[in-house]
Amino acid sequence: MTIFRPAAFLPVIAALGLAVAPLVASAEGHHAPDSVQPPPGGPHGGPGHMMPPIPPGITLTAVQKAKLKTILEKAHQDEHALRLEGRAIEDKIHAALETAGDLDRSALADLSKQEDAVKAKVSALHLETMEQLHDLLTPEQRQKAKETMDKLKALHEQMKALMGHPPEGDPDDMP
Repeated sequence: MTIFRPAAFLPVIAALGLAVAPLVASAEGHHAPDSVQPPPGGPHGGPGHMMPPIPPGITLTAVQKAKLKTILEKAHQDEHALRLEGRAIEDKIHAALETAGDLDRSALADLSKQEDAVKAKVSALHLETMEQLHDLLTPEQRQKAKETMDKLKALHEQMKALMGHPPEGDPDDMP
């Protein structure tokens, strides 16, 4: 039986990193200043899925950079407020579940509805932010961004195909 060895793929990953490095380098110098980068988990992806607000290779004008900064700062502030609201609801749910007596199921159902409403607001905020980023770009920039993202997606699919899936089962059971 063949054992999945992630270390065997390190040369492939390193070579792919070298191939993608020019894209990343061009992104750092052309899409926006460092002060404009959104925080991890912002409107462009969750933790571990951080996407640049504008794909690599798109050169923004000074006016576009200023608008981008404003859009991202507002999105960050709005999302932060919603996350705090969501945490407060979660705390109320945990407190209700930790009671020694009987559960107030109607209060829990109400809190669950409130939590769902906050999640819907976060999703709507993400979509609104993406719409604003779309509107910020010229048609030519949008086309170039689409081409870049298509190439990055194809590269990602190639990586997945090369790396395959780890074998199922307990690693201790393998020879």
